[in-house]
Amino acid sequence: MNVLVVGASGLIGYEFYRQYKRMKNWFFTYHTHKLDDFIPLDATDETRTKEIIAHLSPDIVILPAAMPDVNRCETDRDNARKNNVGIVQNVIRAMVTSGKGKLIFFSTDYIFDGKLGPYSETDKPTPINYYGKLKLECEELIRSSELGHLIIRTTGVFGFEYRRKNFFYRVFDTLSAGKPLEVPNDQFGNPTYVRDLVSAIMTLIEKKCSGTYNVVGPDCISREEFAQKIAKTFSLDEKLIVGKPTPHFKDVAPRPLNAGFKTEKIKTLGIRMKGPEIALKDMQARKSKDDVYPK
Repeated sequence: MNVLVVGASGLIGYEFYRQYKRMKNWFFTYHTHKLDDFIPLDATDETRTKEIIAHLSPDIVILPAAMPDVNRCETDRDNARKNNVGIVQNVIRAMVTSGKGKLIFFSTDYIFDGKLGPYSETDKPTPINYYGKLKLECEELIRSSELGHLIIRTTGVFGFEYRRKNFFYRVFDTLSAGKPLEVPNDQFGNPTYVRDLVSAIMTLIEKKCSGTYNVVGPDCISREEFAQKIAKTFSLDEKLIVGKPTPHFKDVAPRPLNAGFKTEKIKTLGIRMKGPEIALKDMQARKSKDDVYPK
């Protein structure tokens, strides 16, 4: 089985690389962040995307490539559409042209308004920001295509990341420097360990599942509470964490507050995700041998 990961320099894509880089039938692309052994690909380029997919003929295309900056999506809508919907359109067309392949796409709880969360796979999406609207449009494009697919709805993904961009590093680096950190105390979601996310997706692929699945950690908690758990696990000063209501941050894009996901559907398949405490302890146990652990 040939597997292509489009956009493998980010948190989720790189975790697939870390776990499967020794498999000769796995291929990984980057766009702006060059990595050895990765294939250069700007997935907004339809012609280049078709060339790569035609050449590799993947049975599975895993697509974490996106523009996930919620505030920037709100203010730079042309680029947001190009780097979210445009990428999905190009990959769908390339896969349909090649005549094969299953598409694995990553969606978000930002497709909901955050009034009645956590949400199940059957709840009706009601996005309140442009990023959420684009992700919902991507979902609809995939469902209406001829492709087999898995739409993975996830949120709060954290773990080792060489670019140090996810919430874990924001907390770890700020507190390690002895600086105070303001975090929302009224935004709720599921912290999701990236290692578990990748393993769950591989289980869904192996079981030949299709459709939409919530793949998140089991606990729906506030960002403030998650920051406190990071501090406690890594022996950092919890007193430096200052919880603030969302309006304090003056974000351009509105945020769903009571969001997150229910996980009954993956549980019926035997998939179990770690809660934040156990996941963070797993990270701590791996720190001596993981080449992307914070120094």
